[in-house]
Amino acid sequence: MTIKAIFFAACMALAASPALADGTVLRAKGCGGKVFVSSDRGYSVLSATALDVADDGDRLVGATDKIGYAWFYIPQSDRRFSAMVEETGLSKSDVTGRIAATCRTAAVERQISGLVERSTGCGNKIFVNTVEGYAVLERLAGGLVYPGDTLFGGFARAGRTTVKDQQTGAELVVFVDDFALPKSAAQRKITETCR
Repeated sequence: MTIKAIFFAACMALAASPALADGTVLRAKGCGGKVFVSSDRGYSVLSATALDVADDGDRLVGATDKIGYAWFYIPQSDRRFSAMVEETGLSKSDVTGRIAATCRTAAVERQISGLVERSTGCGNKIFVNTVEGYAVLERLAGGLVYPGDTLFGGFARAGRTTVKDQQTGAELVVFVDDFALPKSAAQRKITETCR
């Protein structure tokens, strides 16, 4: 076989193989090892084997639409990394929810403080009164807080964040379920949630 014939056969084999679902990194910064990717086949969630493997907006070459372990290449930075493709074919609303639950907000997270109005008898829910309205937090990790405690942190937006109890100095990891609620809406949620 000549070199031309071998080259032609290789090109035909590549053309016959299914195309990779290359994509664009939707979100990676502040997400631990998770990389959220958008492609023409939907959204995917990758769990990288290292932190900070990609930047938001990077073009990603690899099979982002196949569940399992794979290698990926970023042409802009000439970097390669491996990751487990955990989910594929997600809708925009699905991936937005996963990003909110997994990632920290971008570099500048607005910090505010508020007074814990109700936490006792509410399971892991904490109701905080701030100057911007009420925030409903769900404690994921950390110590207990009590009515009258002052919390300080980035709970003026939905998603996962860390807040500090000013009385004890303890840090809590919370998920902000809701924020900027009027008193009447917060009271309804307290009635539904707490005993």
